Amino acid sequence: MRCRSRHVVCWVVCVAGLACHAQAQVNLPPGFEIVEFAENDYGIANVDLNDCGQVAYSQWQASNGHSEIFVYDNGRLFRITQGDDRNVHPEMNNAGQIIWGRGIDRSSVTQLVLYSHGQETVIDENVDSFNGWSINNVGNIVWSRSISLRCPRQENLFQWDGSTVTQLTFDADRSNVQPSLNDHGEFAWPYSNFCDNPWSAEVLVRYADRQITLPSPYTQNQATEITNSGFVTWLSTSRLMLWTGSESRLLLERSGRAALNEWLRLYVTIFDFEKTSWNPWVLDVTDEGMNMFMLRDSDYWFSDGSVNEWGEIATSWSEDPPNSRNRGAVMYLRRIRTGDSEFDGDIDLRDHKRLVRAMTGPVRTEGLCEDRFLDINHDGDLDLDDYARLQNAFTGATP
Repeated sequence: MRCRSRHVVCWVVCVAGLACHAQAQVNLPPGFEIVEFAENDYGIANVDLNDCGQVAYSQWQASNGHSEIFVYDNGRLFRITQGDDRNVHPEMNNAGQIIWGRGIDRSSVTQLVLYSHGQETVIDENVDSFNGWSINNVGNIVWSRSISLRCPRQENLFQWDGSTVTQLTFDADRSNVQPSLNDHGEFAWPYSNFCDNPWSAEVLVRYADRQITLPSPYTQNQATEITNSGFVTWLSTSRLMLWTGSESRLLLERSGRAALNEWLRLYVTIFDFEKTSWNPWVLDVTDEGMNMFMLRDSDYWFSDGSVNEWGEIATSWSEDPPNSRNRGAVMYLRRIRTGDSEFDGDIDLRDHKRLVRAMTGPVRTEGLCEDRFLDINHDGDLDLDDYARLQNAFTGATP
C-alpha cells in the first residue's frame, strides 16, 4: 500500500538489486515504443523532455565545439539557435520555454539564455561560467553562478522570477551547484567543498516551509533531482539514492545520474563492464519493490536523459563516450498511440469526446501537448483519419 502526502511516501524499495524484477535482456515497459531521430556525424548531448512530448537537445555541428539547440515536436525538428557559438544543456518546460548555456565563439559558457515565445533573453552573464541551472513550469529559473573557482571556491545560487534576479545563497567558501527546481519553487542541490581532498558534498533541499540536509551514508553527493512531491534522487559515488520524504534509500550500487517523475519512474544509465559502455534502463518503483527494464543492449554510450509525467523518456547515444563528438542520435521512449488518451485501459466516450473537442482538421498543429496521444497516425494533426482509427478501436468503458 502506498501512502502519499506532499513530502511523505512509503513503500517497499529495492536496495542494490534486492527484491527487484530485473530483465536480463531488452524489454520495453508495456505500452511503449522507441523511435530515434536527429542522427548525425558529430553527436547529440543534453537531452530534455517535457510533458508535451517536446524534446530539446544540443547537437554538435562540427568537431570544433560549435553546437546548436534543436527541438523535436511530434515528428518535426526545429532549430532554435543560429550562429557559431557553443549552445549546451537546454532545459525546457511545458510552455516551451528553454534555458541553456552559451559560449560565444565556441568558448566556455558565459551566458545563460532564455528562449520564450520566439525571443532570446540573456538572464545572466558571468566570465567564470555557471555550474548548473533549472527551469520549472511556472517559468522560474534557478542557477549556480561561479564567483571564484580558486580555493576557497565560491559558487552561489540565484533565481529569476520572470522579472527580477535574486541571490539565494551567500557562502564565501562553498559551492552551491547543480540545482533542481520543482513547480512549487522548492529546490535541491549539492552543497559542496571542492577544496577538500577528497572533495565532499551534502544534499540540501529548500522546501516552502524549511530547509533540510538529506541523510546520506556517503560524503560525495551530487546530481540531484526533485519532484513536485518533494522526492529527491542523487548520486553518492555512483550509488543511486532516493529521498522519500522521511528517509533515504539506496536503489542501485552502480548507476549514472537519474531522472525521475512524480510516479517514481526513473531513467538511469548502468555501466556494462563486458562492453565497456553505458546502457539505458527504466526503473519503476512499486509497492512490491522495483521493476527494471533494459531499453537497449549495445556498444553505444547512452547519456543522461529525461522522463516526463507520462512515463516517456528521451536520451541520446554516441558511438564513443558522449564528449568525443562522434556519430549519435536521440532515442525517445514514447507511449504507443491507440486512441486511449487517458491510458486507463479502454477506448471509450471520454476519448471520443476529447478528440471531437480537440479536432484541428488536416492542418499540422504545433504543441498538441496531451492531445498528441489522439494523433494516432503521428502526422501532427487531429482529423478524420484519427477519428476513423479511434472508431475502429473503440471498446467502450471497461470495469
